[in-house]
Order: sequence, then C-alpha cells, then structure tokens
Amino acid sequence: MAEFTEEFMEKMERFYENDPFIHVIDMSLVNIEDGQVTLGMPITEKHTNAHGIAHGGVLMSLADTAMGASCMSVNKKVVTMDLNINFIKAAKLGENVIAVAEVLHNGGKTMVSEAKILSEKGDLCAKARGTFFVIDNFVK
Repeated sequence: MAEFTEEFMEKMERFYENDPFIHVIDMSLVNIEDGQVTLGMPITEKHTNAHGIAHGGVLMSLADTAMGASCMSVNKKVVTMDLNINFIKAAKLGENVIAVAEVLHNGGKTMVSEAKILSEKGDLCAKARGTFFVIDNFVK
C-alpha cells in the first residue's frame, strides 16, 4: 500500500463523511493505494429494482464514485466527463459488492479510470470505464 500523508488521508475521510449521496447508498472506503481504490456497498432493499436485484443506477454510481476516488488517490480533483458500464451478472439482495477502480491514464487535463464491480463470491457483476476532467489537485 502506498504511503499517503496525514493531510491526504484526513481530506479523503472528510470527502466521504461530507458527501450525502455516499451515505444514501451506503458506500464505504475499503482500500486505497496509489492509483487504485476499492469501495464496498451492501445490496439492501433500497438498492433493488422491480426484479429484486441491484438497480443498474446504483452499481453505476458505485463505479463512478470508485473511479473518481482512484483519481483522487493520485492527487487529482476530478469531475466525470463520460462514463459507460456493461452489466454482466446481477448483484443480489443481501450480497455485499465491491468496486475496484484503477487509473489507466493520468493526464494533466483528463484522466481515464476503469472499475470492476464484484460480488462477495468474486463474480464480475459489471465493468465500467470513465473519463474525468481534472479541475485541481486533491491536496494542494
């Protein structure tokens, strides 16, 4: 695991504490490394669609947040420009899923990150890729 400054970790913790949407869908930070972040989320009834499985928008939000966090892990503050996702296998009610996101391109003005959404059994539920616009350094 990469060594992050105390200032960086405090800012990352505040980022998650102060983001209301993260609390609405119960995301949590599992692991952070240089260029890679893992977030977790339980699939509860509020996350499901009419079929009783995780709603695609919830999984897309998890992927987007994880990919944005992967950009923050290399000290870039970003906003999403473009995002696509392929849903591969349903995430079921009662499961815990994780999003593992990794920076693929660390540019000065744009970044590209990719995320895998995995079930607790390790099944690939979805794969996403996003392009992000760099607006500043995460920690100055």
